Amino acid sequence: MDEQTVQTSPSAQEGDLNLIQRIINVFTNPSATFKAVKVRPSWLMPVIIVLVLSLVMTYLLQPVIIQEQRAKTITSLEERGMSQDQIDEALAQSEKFMKYLIIPMGAIGILVALLLSAAVWLFVSKTLLGGSAQYSQMLEVSAYSSLITTLGGFIKLPIMLQKETLNVHFSLATFMSDSAKDTFIYKFLVNSDLFNIWSIAVLCIGIAIVSGLKVKKVWPVVVVLLIVWYLATAALGKLFGG
Repeated sequence: MDEQTVQTSPSAQEGDLNLIQRIINVFTNPSATFKAVKVRPSWLMPVIIVLVLSLVMTYLLQPVIIQEQRAKTITSLEERGMSQDQIDEALAQSEKFMKYLIIPMGAIGILVALLLSAAVWLFVSKTLLGGSAQYSQMLEVSAYSSLITTLGGFIKLPIMLQKETLNVHFSLATFMSDSAKDTFIYKFLVNSDLFNIWSIAVLCIGIAIVSGLKVKKVWPVVVVLLIVWYLATAALGKLFGG
């Protein structure tokens, strides 16, 4: 009898993992997760999970978001010389719409951020680093690395609710006074948050593995680009009071 060739299904390929295994390994062994992503990209569920978790957190923080936006609006309107009656009317109108727009705008923002970050890192890996990857793989890398900062958000959530502020972080900016929160250095150091650094480390591993590169070649480029981005956003935040 002729020997038959047995073909393994994609899900049984060496190094592949199911969704739950990929999520767990993002936190415990990210290399295993991204090796599975390279074998069989499956970006839809990770993106949905990040989206749902982020929207749950946004929903829980909605009163805090509205309160902080209200304070910024009052300051802006006062600087424009508006009367108290005009300010009250403007606040009533803006808060009426904010209650309905926070969740959908949050969803759009998260999706756009994931799609753009995947495009940027794909460009970096292929053009600057000479790697080879697919957009679907890089989108999954972006989604899984975002799970780290999402976890950080939920850990910080009780503190945000208790203090009624979004300005909660585990970064070098923590050692600065509250009066310094509008300074350039404060806005820059906020990015040194523990969960953000962890997420960047996971991102570098993911980019390297799906692109067929060494991590030591990837991380300096990624870190430099992110530092430039953080400097730019801190400068813009200082300039526009964001």
